[in-house]
Amino acid sequence: MTQGSRASRRALLLLNPNAGNAKAGLDVGLQCLRSADMDVIVKRPEGPDGLRRAINEHRDQLDCIIVGGGDGSMNFALPFVMQAGLPMGILPMGTANDLARTLDIPLNVESACQIIADGHLSDIDVGQVNDRHFFNVAHIGLAVEVARRADKQAKGCLGPLAYPYMAWQAFRTRRTFKVRIDCEGELHSLRVVQVSVGNGRFYGGGVPIAEDATIDDGQLDLYALPARKGSSLLALIPAVGRGRTRSTRDIFTLRGREVTVTTNRSKGVTVDGEEVERTPARFRVLPGALKVYTAAREADGVDS
Repeated sequence: MTQGSRASRRALLLLNPNAGNAKAGLDVGLQCLRSADMDVIVKRPEGPDGLRRAINEHRDQLDCIIVGGGDGSMNFALPFVMQAGLPMGILPMGTANDLARTLDIPLNVESACQIIADGHLSDIDVGQVNDRHFFNVAHIGLAVEVARRADKQAKGCLGPLAYPYMAWQAFRTRRTFKVRIDCEGELHSLRVVQVSVGNGRFYGGGVPIAEDATIDDGQLDLYALPARKGSSLLALIPAVGRGRTRSTRDIFTLRGREVTVTTNRSKGVTVDGEEVERTPARFRVLPGALKVYTAAREADGVDS
């Protein structure tokens, strides 16, 4: 961890105007940043070309890039921020905001701006599946169907409740599949309804991938839900919801830096809530690949 300069920083704010809470507290938050001697350039880019142009236009003049939106927006901007080699600020304006939860960033936009203004930087890991980077978690199976069902209309009507509602709908029509998992040479063959691989701590609006998962441990956390009858599978849900996957006998788990998942038939893979890849899927972690603004911990700066 390092301490960023509090003065004369120039930031590019990439704002998703369609984010669920896009206007809540933004004006006050911007005033907070500018009061901390930050020059903030606000852009609302459309698509990858718009993001690339916005960053390239100002890249040589910037000290950081701030992304305002949900987890999908954070994921979308991630490769461009990494390519620019600049620290990233996070303004949670989406439905789940799991990256902000993982980093203990307040879900209030004004308070999140204050963290950026304070200038404390932390190094975090970035996950990668095939050629796609991700912050939080990747899913194969049941959760992919949840993502397909949880469209913008459902999110707009139900907010965070969209995820459990769509999860129940997907559960009722679930399908099992065969999977082969290779974790650094350790091989496993299973029949499952879902495989989840986490880089961060939370997904789905605050569900832990594992009780002790962090986004700076240089490890991926995997769990797989077995093929079971409805009642037996439902009995595992409380453990999953609390992140107690490793302590539950019927849930398959492992931890490692690289994992390859192969399925009997090609299946969709979601990353941070968006379906963007297909199996076979090779996962790996990039330790300390990105600097982000976070709240300073009490231990920081204390002599050991």
